[in-house]
Amino acid sequence: MKLELEGKSALVTAASCGLGYHSAEALLREGVQVAICSRDAERIEKAATRLSQAVGTSLFGFTADLTNESDIKNLIIQAKRALGKIDILVLSTGHPPTYPFSKARESDWALGIDLILNPAIMITKALLPEMRERKWGRLIYIGSIFGLEAEASSVIQSTLRAGLNAFAKCIATEFAVDGITSNVICPGYFDTPLVRELAAKYADESKTSIDSILDSWRNFAPCNKFGKPEDLASLIAFLSSPKAEFINGTTIVADGGAIKQY
Repeated sequence: MKLELEGKSALVTAASCGLGYHSAEALLREGVQVAICSRDAERIEKAATRLSQAVGTSLFGFTADLTNESDIKNLIIQAKRALGKIDILVLSTGHPPTYPFSKARESDWALGIDLILNPAIMITKALLPEMRERKWGRLIYIGSIFGLEAEASSVIQSTLRAGLNAFAKCIATEFAVDGITSNVICPGYFDTPLVRELAAKYADESKTSIDSILDSWRNFAPCNKFGKPEDLASLIAFLSSPKAEFINGTTIVADGGAIKQY
């Protein structure tokens, strides 16, 4: 299927590896001009080089900590300057502190808000005016299945990802008339460096092996396997395209059939 994305420009955050990285690659392969960012300058430089070599086209890499408002503002300025315009936002962020309510501190909640909600609000607010002028835009937020089916051991993520779902719905309702779509993709467990880092953390806390944690997460879905980042990236490329103009204001689950809601 021809996605008709040539001439479009995209900002993809948290793209030095994992879901963000593969999303950037999928968009590049569809002819999109892409800017990526990460808070680690060395990692984003290496990611930009790998992507450029793999796809055969150049892209822009920027350093930005999405929990820092000044960094967010500078990222938007730099990305617009490099790309000329931003038609597509793929907003991926790191993982918030993972605790049950009884163990979560106020500082953990504050970090979660800074990581999950503030970047969505700030970047969306900055990009909407020009998207409305052009009568076209794609806002894609990478959320979590815990925002749909709450997990008590991850109360911060469950609460704030649900807020992200509501935010995206409100944006879609208000700005659909301007040709802008706003959707959340809710991944389950994918084979990414972040999942392996989290498995190591859980293993240490529970005094068990990393392999046993990974096995339990792998078997969380009835297909008994992790998702491939490339599969989610293909979904993002489609949602970014004119072909997906009637998919708006929704949460799309990519979890291998794990959660029970329908």
